[in-house]
Amino acid sequence: MPWIFGIMHPTGFPAFTLLAGIFAHVFAIGAVSWRIALFSALAMSGVAWLVSRIVRELGGDPWIAAASALIFAFGDVAWTRGTRAEVHALAALFGVLTVYCALRWYRRGEPRALIGGALAWGLGIATHPIVALLLPAVLVLFVVRLRRVTLRAFALALVALLFGVAWYAYLPVRSAVVTAAKLDPTRQLGLPPGESFWDNDHPASPGGFRKEVSGQEFKAGGTFADMLDPQTYLSGGDAWGELMVQELTPLGLLLALGGLFALARRGDGWLSAALFLAFAVPSAFAIAYSIETDPQRYNLIPFAVFAALGGYGASEIVRALPPLRLATTAVVFGLAGALFGINASTFGQRADSGAQAVIDAAAEKTPRDAVLIAPWLYATPLAYGAYVEHRLGDRIVVSSWLSENAERVPAWLKHRPVYVIGKLFGSVPGYRIEKISSTGVDIYRVTR
Repeated sequence: MPWIFGIMHPTGFPAFTLLAGIFAHVFAIGAVSWRIALFSALAMSGVAWLVSRIVRELGGDPWIAAASALIFAFGDVAWTRGTRAEVHALAALFGVLTVYCALRWYRRGEPRALIGGALAWGLGIATHPIVALLLPAVLVLFVVRLRRVTLRAFALALVALLFGVAWYAYLPVRSAVVTAAKLDPTRQLGLPPGESFWDNDHPASPGGFRKEVSGQEFKAGGTFADMLDPQTYLSGGDAWGELMVQELTPLGLLLALGGLFALARRGDGWLSAALFLAFAVPSAFAIAYSIETDPQRYNLIPFAVFAALGGYGASEIVRALPPLRLATTAVVFGLAGALFGINASTFGQRADSGAQAVIDAAAEKTPRDAVLIAPWLYATPLAYGAYVEHRLGDRIVVSSWLSENAERVPAWLKHRPVYVIGKLFGSVPGYRIEKISSTGVDIYRVTR
């Protein structure tokens, strides 16, 4: 939770926590949730701008470059994830900035592009490990132009990369501060360090740090083996293909494939291979990572890369057939307009009050000193109400199923009333579970 600079769920996302948290405190206008959503929107807008810059760096037409940026921006996944608090928006920004800087260095040999790309890559990894999957693409461009690298530029780029990745040091430091200052209210209940929102996994301990950063409880490591299994693509490839068509349109995909082919045909096979890897490797992970509840957002970097290739493909048509420039440009803008119309319902997101309803129900139906046990989907808005809006008094939010803390509930009941918010899973031996509200949000009280 960036506002309280807490430790988020694995893999910790320290760069997002710090940058979004600082932005929310400095840009003191509107609700905190709106500020962090704005931060994500700015990040996703930056991705769209970088799409246009990649097209231009490849030699594409400026108007088509602008239209390609809009195609990316108006895609359903990019638009919806870019208008809410979303770590993947910032990860996509750093990831696509890495691709742009690598491309610029490959073509121009600018040391600042090499150093800037290394910094962006490091910060991207510190935002979300999905950005690390750009390694094959970056490595291809680096090795091909290895002879032009000076020792000074290489050393500065390495320092920049390590500086970005070193933001992970925030996790154990903040965890230690939270523990020493007794900031996590769940410690009052006798729970050990490592609860959600303030100190997830307690990364101040070596074991907690490994668990938090590796994401081992979400089986991220096993996904790499699945990426090499053909069955993964037989079972998940169709849904992924439909998503690509939905996000970039069939014609947009054809233009992207044409752009990839045109790059290789003009004698730039290494660059074509690198851009393909920047698209393919994160896409493969998104297909293979079946445990994720929202795998679509893992495709943001591939979407951006393919939107840029589509812009380049359209530009190559114009280069080969100059009389078609106006018509081609109009078609690309038409694709962007079609996506805007198809996905215009995204404007309705601002009317979604589901999270606020959870906070309102808890504030109205439970006493100020209650323990609120809630699964993640409900605990997140409750934590916002407790730690950001400060509307929940002395209530303590415990993110878990009732079954996970059933043995502790009798001790809690000696000092505080205990309620379950949202979904009930489990029971407490010797106690009754009484449903007290079902108006929009189910609330249960644990009682004798």
